[in-house]
Amino acid sequence: MKGIILGLYNSFKCIAGQCNYTCCSGWRIVVAGEDFRRFGNIQDKVLREDILSNIYEADGTRYFSTKSGGRCSMLDEDGLCRIQRNTGEEMLCNTCRKFPRLVAKHKGFLWISMAASCPVTADYIVNKEIEFYKLGNRGDISAIKMQDIPFIAGEMQKYKKVLEKDIECKKTAQHYIHMYSWFMEIADNILEIIIRHKEIVYLEGSFDYFEEEKSALQIVSQFEDFDNIVREKYGRAFVNYLEYRIFSRYLELPDEKAGERFCQVYGELSLVYIIALNRYFTIEGGNGSIDMERIINWVYRLCVHSLGPGMEIHNIFCNRIG
Repeated sequence: MKGIILGLYNSFKCIAGQCNYTCCSGWRIVVAGEDFRRFGNIQDKVLREDILSNIYEADGTRYFSTKSGGRCSMLDEDGLCRIQRNTGEEMLCNTCRKFPRLVAKHKGFLWISMAASCPVTADYIVNKEIEFYKLGNRGDISAIKMQDIPFIAGEMQKYKKVLEKDIECKKTAQHYIHMYSWFMEIADNILEIIIRHKEIVYLEGSFDYFEEEKSALQIVSQFEDFDNIVREKYGRAFVNYLEYRIFSRYLELPDEKAGERFCQVYGELSLVYIIALNRYFTIEGGNGSIDMERIINWVYRLCVHSLGPGMEIHNIFCNRIG
């Protein structure tokens, strides 16, 4: 076996202009030396000067500048990149060219996943069955069961059972009151980080549910109602996210301890739950469906794309869940 691949990788297709999101929003996009030289050799003078004027250097590294809301300066109003539009994908810098693909080599294996900041990946997590494939020594690809994934199979199965039990169990009123208090604490901590880091784009309605005081009876009733919705409609999405993130987190940080990885992934799942609950009772008024794809997309951007804030959030998760 040469590698392990997330199932979406083989069928992935960018939806380009139909995409409601911006791939690079919230990123500081690095312009490597070879990228910078390639941009400098573009024959179209107007395009070349446009690109070079929107690159700045900080601490010896070049980046594309960003507009308000963290949007890359090379994006037009329709969300499409001027570099790709006027040249081609091969002209993009390495970060943009490979997105949303995540590739790493570790212990003789090639690990390939996809970033959930791409809406196609988020849709896959919410609406499909997570699959993994093995890449053979001759380039052949075949399905692989979770228990056969090297290095992380044990923790994936263990934590999947923990999550499935947590989703299915009937909770007491006291449990819901505890959840409410815990969720408020996490929300306050996350909001402090968002306020300090202006590049983070806030997702409307993420924490509005906690702005008004509620009686214990109201909290229990609403949490029980939302729990039933998650159990009936979105249980698979939560389990899929756990499998996907343990796999992808290992790809990103293979030397991370399993306990820390669990804290991070379970923390992200808790944040997805918190935001879904908030938006359900504020944006949707308790009567509509939940845009789980958008929530997963935003949580992934917050926790993974934002390196500085991401580390702060990781510490919150480890201190609260560990």
